[in-house]
Amino acid sequence: MYRAELQKLEGVWTGIETISISDTPIEANTRLSFQTVFDGRFLVCDYVQTMPDKSTSVAHGVFRRDDRTNALTVTWFRSPVATKVQQSDAVAEGDKLIFNETVDGRTTRTTYAVAMDRLSIRTDSLLPNGEWKRLVEGTYRRR
Repeated sequence: MYRAELQKLEGVWTGIETISISDTPIEANTRLSFQTVFDGRFLVCDYVQTMPDKSTSVAHGVFRRDDRTNALTVTWFRSPVATKVQQSDAVAEGDKLIFNETVDGRTTRTTYAVAMDRLSIRTDSLLPNGEWKRLVEGTYRRR
């Protein structure tokens, strides 16, 4: 279950992300490297994001099927902004690679979509009024 979906992400992807945390969106250059390991049971991701005049952000993600629930999950190890919840699990909804995550009381939804040699990743935040606000949107090409 989910092995084929995870394998679609394999490879090195480079692209631009638009970060809309403040009133003025910021663009960042991003590199993601996905690799399946242990007979396809895990997908590991190394993420590097660079912006002018900002510290480089790095993360390491481990995607896997939870043996207890059969749900697809991802655990992220992030830096330089470590939170109290350094490891956070997210669960896919149905067959889509859509992950919901709650860290420090803030709920986000991240969607991964692959079409041929293009990858798009969107992260939205749940507002108190129940609406979703786009935080990050990235488009990448497989190298």
